[in-house]
Amino acid sequence: MSLNNSLLRSAPLLIMFLVIACSHQSTRPDPDEMIILQNAMKKLSSEYSNPRLVTGELTISVKNVELLPKDALIESNQANGIRDEEPPSLHIWSSDIRDYPTQMMLSESTIRPQPDHSFIDSEYGNQILYWNPLLQSETNFIITREFRYITYDYRPEIDRAAERMHWDQIPPEIREKYARSERFLEQEEALVDTVFQLLENIADPISQAEAIYNWVQESMTYIYPPEQRGVKNALETLRGDCGQYSALFMTMCRIAGIPARQQSGFNFVPENTGAHVWSEIYLPVKGWVPVDATRKNGFLFLDNKRLITSIGLNIPLEHTPAWANFQNSEVEHEKTDFMQMYTLASSGINADFSSTRKVIRSVELP
Repeated sequence: MSLNNSLLRSAPLLIMFLVIACSHQSTRPDPDEMIILQNAMKKLSSEYSNPRLVTGELTISVKNVELLPKDALIESNQANGIRDEEPPSLHIWSSDIRDYPTQMMLSESTIRPQPDHSFIDSEYGNQILYWNPLLQSETNFIITREFRYITYDYRPEIDRAAERMHWDQIPPEIREKYARSERFLEQEEALVDTVFQLLENIADPISQAEAIYNWVQESMTYIYPPEQRGVKNALETLRGDCGQYSALFMTMCRIAGIPARQQSGFNFVPENTGAHVWSEIYLPVKGWVPVDATRKNGFLFLDNKRLITSIGLNIPLEHTPAWANFQNSEVEHEKTDFMQMYTLASSGINADFSSTRKVIRSVELP
């Protein structure tokens, strides 16, 4: 190979290195990161394009903590269905930032303070971090995570004929888990009838999923916040936010026998760090592919402006206190509905809870 050809083949990586090394907000990539960057360039294809290098920070703040005195504690516990003698407590869970097909971490997240425990949830495989801080009045508890990753536009290339031919080869465990009725995704008769009428003359599963996507797009009106979470409210009102769009799309797909699940996270570019959720459907040849029911170009496409934090609904959590339910916490029956930034259970305290998302750097790579 000639020197000129070698330089031409290396140019994209060299340009990427210069973009990173010259930014005043960056540090020079270490050898391990250079290998990852090389691999990131290798991933570029007709499916994965427009890599974006992102440095971000997520912060969870618990400030102005006040432990309730005895009489107020008992009154608060009784009002929340908690036994009188339950002491004040705080439980925080947060899904770790990790690799996904469209999201490549450049290094492990920096976490301060370190969690008291971490575990893999038994249902979806999310890596969950858990804090159970010792509380004192007039103290603050702040969790900060910093991370770097590369994210891509992803438009999977689908052979519809091959997917249809192999449809009966979807693994039984995938079909059972992701085509079932569950909380927030209940398959009630009115919705079943809607799906059957919509798909009456459509045999191809991918075309069925596209018809469902188009129906949700045309039928739903975006509002935030929704009156109530879950597919029942979405169908009754045909109004809601991205979670309601996703719930309706996923449930209709499941009724049609198309495995579907939720991805949660954020739009994560400087001009927009808003919380967002979307869906994935499972194809026997291609595997999991994205569908964002709130986006006009969201069928089988995911852009490079996302931070993915978790998969699934009704995520099981370890260390859940027995008293926690959706009236007093964000956990019930040892599960949380979904997880973007964090999930909280607290009793016997007053405090100011907040979270922030910060894009430190967002660079489109060549």
